[in-house]
Amino acid sequence: MLDPTLLKVNQLTISFGDRQVVSDVDFTLQHGEILAVIGESGSGKSVTCSAIAGLLPRQGRITKGQCLHVPSGTLWAAANTPSNAPLGRGLSLIFQDPMSSLNPSMRIGWQVAETALVHQHQNKSKARNLAIALLKEVELPNAEAAFMKYPHEMSGGQKQRVMIALALAANPEVLIADEPTTALDAPVQRSILTLLKKIQKKRQMGVIFISHDLAVVHAIADRILVMQLGQIVESGDVNIILEQPAHPYTQALLNARETTLFKQNEPSKMPLLKAVNVSKWYGDFCAVRNVSLSIDMGERVGLIGESGSGKSTLGRMLIGMLEASSGAITFGAETVDTNNPSSMTRLRRRAQLVFQDPYSALNPKISIMSALVEVLHHTGVKSPMAFDHANRLLIEVGLEASDANKYPDEFSGGQLQRIGIARALAMEPEFLVLDESVAALDLQIQRDVLALLDRIGRKRKLTYLFISHDLDIVASFCSKLVILERGKVIEIGATEKIMCQPSTEYTTKLLDSRPKSLR
Repeated sequence: MLDPTLLKVNQLTISFGDRQVVSDVDFTLQHGEILAVIGESGSGKSVTCSAIAGLLPRQGRITKGQCLHVPSGTLWAAANTPSNAPLGRGLSLIFQDPMSSLNPSMRIGWQVAETALVHQHQNKSKARNLAIALLKEVELPNAEAAFMKYPHEMSGGQKQRVMIALALAANPEVLIADEPTTALDAPVQRSILTLLKKIQKKRQMGVIFISHDLAVVHAIADRILVMQLGQIVESGDVNIILEQPAHPYTQALLNARETTLFKQNEPSKMPLLKAVNVSKWYGDFCAVRNVSLSIDMGERVGLIGESGSGKSTLGRMLIGMLEASSGAITFGAETVDTNNPSSMTRLRRRAQLVFQDPYSALNPKISIMSALVEVLHHTGVKSPMAFDHANRLLIEVGLEASDANKYPDEFSGGQLQRIGIARALAMEPEFLVLDESVAALDLQIQRDVLALLDRIGRKRKLTYLFISHDLDIVASFCSKLVILERGKVIEIGATEKIMCQPSTEYTTKLLDSRPKSLR
């Protein structure tokens, strides 16, 4: 009988300089199996898989152990040995953010075809036909037309399908998927998971699926590895681990999924922001259509909808980062007019945006102190006081004043998001737009950042617009929900009422499309 084992990882140990980040990791991957790797940020999930694929950063190295490809007897990775992983020739990866993984200046079809051109030495005609066949396999509508599109012309879910097609071009035995659905809304997430499962069964690939979302893992995986501080603390069948966890750390991960309901200050019933019949057109495409809404001082409003529904566009229009094509927006007693510099200067001090990806929102070449002081200088704070104010901001968001002289690459994702919040607070705003601000964070860190936002919101009496695709998070944090479909507001109401008794078919679909709950 043939050995079903595809990969065998034995005592894999990884160090960055003198710091050991992964210790004595042992596991196997079977043919036709989806093996999930879960754990908090910094637990070693991605580093372990990067070592297997030969993609460790320059300062990282394998100090002990190996990864063996059992069918061929080839060492893909080993201590003090150059990588022998067959990237593009049997091993493929799918990353979390397709936008930063795809070349923005190259048509997506030729990006998919590139593997056939480079690794399989096919001619352009055959490579093009293969790429179109793969785009059809990942169920992109009108694959021939999609071949000629650029990444910016596609939605997040479509771009992730392109990434899957690009990975399949290598005809992989092993596929490593690193948080491939984290940034996607619930319906798109479910469709991508269904697609991955379907292709994996058809091709009988071995898949290593890295995630912090336990509901997603439960929906797709066969087995689980639980990692903490660079070590595997528990492993086994997905149902056994998630229903009867033995290790305290796994139990803590499961408990972190329990929703915390944040109590809120009573809204003032005084409108801070009003939009009346606001629309945004891009050529013949209407991204936001005739939206009217009002947000009271101290209120927390959740803005929900699928990718491409206009959430981020609307959020940016409300604070003057985008000009509305028609309609009127007022902030306090002042009209939001992007063509009035003095008005926009006043608005910038009152309203700020916290971005989804803290890595790309911060300049990697300047220290955190410089990033904060730069903002403070714009508000008129002089340098000696600006340095003190920056230190106080870092302490307010749960960091240390000593962190000010560090650079972005020295922080975890959760710490960087705290810095992003501190930078927004430097303007002393009344209103924050949180655009998917916890989407890329693991569960415990999501909870910590939400608790931070709750505490700061109470202390500073802030008003929040929380843009998210995670209905559970929004329901725990916001008192009112606004549901957007294709740029139109189709439902507004109290959170509890909408979550329990949605009045539209679209809202019901959003609620039903979440990955199945842990049993």
